[in-house]
Amino acid sequence: MSDRFVLPLESCSDPVLVGGKAAGLGRLLRSGFHVPRGVCLTTLAYSEALQAVGVKPTRQWGRVRRASDRARGLMLDEFKRVVQSLTVPQAIFDRLVHEIDRLGMDKGTLWAVRSSASDEDQTNSSFGGLYRSILGVPRSSIATAIVECWASLWTLAAEAYRSRTGRERPDAAMAVILQPLLSPRAAGVAYSRHPVTAQDDLVVINAVFGLAEPLVGGAVTPDQYVVKIGNDEASGTVLERDIAEKTTARIATPTGLMDQPLSEEDRKRPVLEEQDILSLAHLVKDVERTMGTPVDVEWAIDSRGLWLLQARPIPDSGLSQGLTKQSCEWSRANFKETLPELPSPLGLSFLQEFMEHNILRHYRELGCTIPNGLSAVRIFRGRPYINVTLFQSFMRQLGGDPGLVIEQMGGEGRELLGGPPRLAWWKLMRAGIMMEWKIRQAARCAPAWFAVMKEMATVHTVDSLQDLAPTELLDRLDQLGHRFRGRDVTFAIVAGVSQGLQALRFLMKRWMGPGWHALLNTALRRLGNVVSARQVLWLAELAENARDEPKAEAFLLAEPWAPEQFRVKLAGTRFLQEFGAYLAEYGHRAIGESDLMSPRFVECPEYLLGIIRSHLQGQSGKPVNEVLRQQESAREVAVQQIHRALGWRLPQRAIFQWWYRRLCRYLALREANRHHLMHFSAAVRQLTLLLGKKWSGVGTLESKHDVFFLTAEEMWAVGAGSARDWKNLVAARRVERARNAEQVVPDLLSPVREVPLGADNSVVTSDLWHGVPISAGYVEGPVCIVLSPTDARKMKRDDILVMPVIDPGMAPLLGLAAGLVVEMGGTLSHGAIIAREYGLPAVANVRQVTRLLKDGDRVAVDATAGTVIRLDDP
Repeated sequence: MSDRFVLPLESCSDPVLVGGKAAGLGRLLRSGFHVPRGVCLTTLAYSEALQAVGVKPTRQWGRVRRASDRARGLMLDEFKRVVQSLTVPQAIFDRLVHEIDRLGMDKGTLWAVRSSASDEDQTNSSFGGLYRSILGVPRSSIATAIVECWASLWTLAAEAYRSRTGRERPDAAMAVILQPLLSPRAAGVAYSRHPVTAQDDLVVINAVFGLAEPLVGGAVTPDQYVVKIGNDEASGTVLERDIAEKTTARIATPTGLMDQPLSEEDRKRPVLEEQDILSLAHLVKDVERTMGTPVDVEWAIDSRGLWLLQARPIPDSGLSQGLTKQSCEWSRANFKETLPELPSPLGLSFLQEFMEHNILRHYRELGCTIPNGLSAVRIFRGRPYINVTLFQSFMRQLGGDPGLVIEQMGGEGRELLGGPPRLAWWKLMRAGIMMEWKIRQAARCAPAWFAVMKEMATVHTVDSLQDLAPTELLDRLDQLGHRFRGRDVTFAIVAGVSQGLQALRFLMKRWMGPGWHALLNTALRRLGNVVSARQVLWLAELAENARDEPKAEAFLLAEPWAPEQFRVKLAGTRFLQEFGAYLAEYGHRAIGESDLMSPRFVECPEYLLGIIRSHLQGQSGKPVNEVLRQQESAREVAVQQIHRALGWRLPQRAIFQWWYRRLCRYLALREANRHHLMHFSAAVRQLTLLLGKKWSGVGTLESKHDVFFLTAEEMWAVGAGSARDWKNLVAARRVERARNAEQVVPDLLSPVREVPLGADNSVVTSDLWHGVPISAGYVEGPVCIVLSPTDARKMKRDDILVMPVIDPGMAPLLGLAAGLVVEMGGTLSHGAIIAREYGLPAVANVRQVTRLLKDGDRVAVDATAGTVIRLDDP
C-alpha cells in the first residue's frame, strides 16, 4: 500500500494531499519549531472510503452548488449522514495504527484527532472553527473520531464560507491529524499582528489554564495580553493585561476530558507570567517570518516547554476588517427577554440556525461583509450572547448610526473600531432599494403569513400526530422549517422599526433640541406592544370579573391553594369561560417562550391563575379601561407637543407625520410577528415532544423531554438510525446544564473595559451600580424589592422595582401591579430595574444590589447611561 495514505507529520507539505493544517505543521517541524509529533491520514484515505461505497464527491459538490438556498442545507445534511456511516478501510487503518505505534506512545494515551481540510488555512480563507477536531480520544475510538472529522466537511456553515471566500472548486477533501494529547498548564491563541488595528508591532495573546478547547469554542473568556515588539528582536513590552476571572480549567484525565474547578486564588491569577508572555510573543513573530505572512497561532505550555499546535495565515480580509470573536462585544440582554436563563441544547441550535438563515442571510443580500469566521451568536456557559459589534458593523456599512444598535441590544457604547467600511454610494443605493422592497413586502405579506402560522398550531396537535412514525414526524418538522425559512418576515419588520426610529431620532434631534427623546418615547407608548399589553390587561379584566363572581373569587383566594382543580371547581362560571377564551388566544405563549423546552401556558394554566390570585390578594389597581385611556391620552398629548414644537413648519410636520405613522405600523407588526411566531413554535414543540415520546418508547432516550437535550442535527441522526449512545449524551448534557446553572455570568462579554468590573461584569459601590442600558429614560423614586410573585402585594404606584428575574412570564404580574409597568415591548430582562412607564436598565448583579438596598430607599435610575444611584433622604 502506498505511504501516501498515512504520513508522518514532518513529511506533510502538499495541502491537496494532507490539508492546510497538516501542511502548516509540517513546515513548522521542518523549520525547527517545537511541534508535537504525529501522523496524518491523508485525503486519499477519505476518497478511498467514499469510493468503497460508490460515492463520487465531485458529483455531490456539483449538486450542492446548483441547489437553491432552501435545498442546499438538506443536501448537505443528507450527505453528511452518508459520510458519518463510513468506515476507515481496514488496510488503511492498520497502516495508521502501525505509524501511531512508531511514535512510542503507550496504549492508554489520549489523542487529539484534528481535521485538516484541503481548503483550510489558506492565505485568503482560514475556515477557523468550521471543521471538527476532537480531543481526549482513546485509542479504541480513533476510527469513529476520524469519520466525524470527515463529516464536518459537509456543513452549511462551511459551504457558506466557501461561497463567501470565492472557493468554488467542488473538490474539497478532508485529511485527519493524530497527535498525542498534551496536558498543558496553559494554552491559547496568539496573533502576530493586532487583530483589530492590524498594527504589525503588536502581538495579541489569549490564554486560559489547561487545554484551549473552551477558548477556541468561545465558551470561556481568556486572559488577554498585548505586547509591543520593537525593532530589536530581543525587545518587547507588555502594554496591556486584561485578566479574566476563571472558574474551571479543562484538563485531560485517563478517562477523558473534564472541567476542573479552580481555587479562589487561581481564579484571579494571571495565566501567564511576564517571561512566558514575552517568549510567546517573540515565537509568534518568528513563525510570521517563517510563513511569510501574518499568522494566528494555537499554542500550549507544559512541563516540557512551549508547543505550537497550529499556525495559519490571517486572511487579508481578517486584517482589513479587524473584527474577530475576541475583539467583539457580546450581549445577552435581548435573548434574556424571550429565552430562559439556561436554554436547552435544542433551543440553542435552533437559535443559531435562525440567526444564520433568517437574519445574516439578508445582510449578505444587501451587500454587507461578514468577517471570516464571525458568527452572530456565541454560547458561553450555556447562555447565548448576540454579537453587538457585528450588528454595529452592519449599521455602519449601510450608512446608519452604530449607536442605535446599543440601545436595542445592550452594550457599553464603545466606539466601533475596525470592521468593514461604509459601502460605496452605488452599493448603498442598491441596498436601500432592496431594503425598502423587503420592508414593504413584509407589510403586505405579514397578515397572510400570521394566519398560516396560527393554522400550524391548530393542525399540529397531539391527536392529529400521535399515529405518525418518527420519520414522518421528522418530515413534518422539515416541511415546517422550509415554510418558515421561505416566508419569515422578522428581518424586514425589525428593519422597518429600526429605520423609522433612526429617521425620527435624526430629525427630531435637529428640529427640537433637548427633550425630544422623552417626547418620542411617550408618543410611541403601547404602539409597539398592543398584543402584550392586551395579554396583560385581559388578565386584569379576569381579576376584576372574579371579584364580581363569588364562586370564582372564593376559589382563587382559597387556602390551601389548589389551582389544579380549577376546571372542576369553576365549572359553569363566567370566569372559567372567559379564562378559556384567554387560553385560546394566549395559551401558546410561555415563560422563556423562544425555547421549545419551555411549556406553554395552555399546558400549565395554573401559573396564570396564580397571577390572578396575586392580584386579588393585593391592592386593587385602576380599572383596565382607565389605564388604557390614560396611556392613550399621554400618547396623544406627546404627539400634540411635537406638533406645537414644530409650529408652522409644514414640511417638517408632514415629514414627521409620515415617519411616525410608518414607525407605528411596523412597531405593531413587530409585536404581532412575535405573537404569531409562538404559534409556529408551539407546533414545532408538539412534533418534538412526540418524537421524544416515541424514541423513549423504544429505549433510545430515557424520557420524552430528553429530546430537548439534542441538537437539531442530532435529531436527524437519531432518525437516521445512528448507533450513538444518546442516553449517555443526554445525561452528560444534563450534568453540564446543572454545572452551568451554578455559574455567575456577565450580561456583557467585552474585550474593552473602561472601568474595573466585578466578576459578574458590574460596578458595585455603596451608592452606584452600572448595568446594561436597554431603553431610555430617567426617573427618581422609592425602591421596592420584588423577589417573588408574592411581593406584588407590597408594590405601590410610584415604586421603582428591583427584580432578580423578569421575563414574559413575570410581565403579567408587573402589568397588574397598580399599572406600574405599561411598556411591555421588549425592554424587560433578567435582573432589571423597572420604573413607572419605563423598562429601565438591566443590572448584572441584582443580588448584590438587593443586599445594599432596602424597601423605601430612594434611587435615581438613568436608563440611557445604565446607572442606578442611591439618593440622600429628602
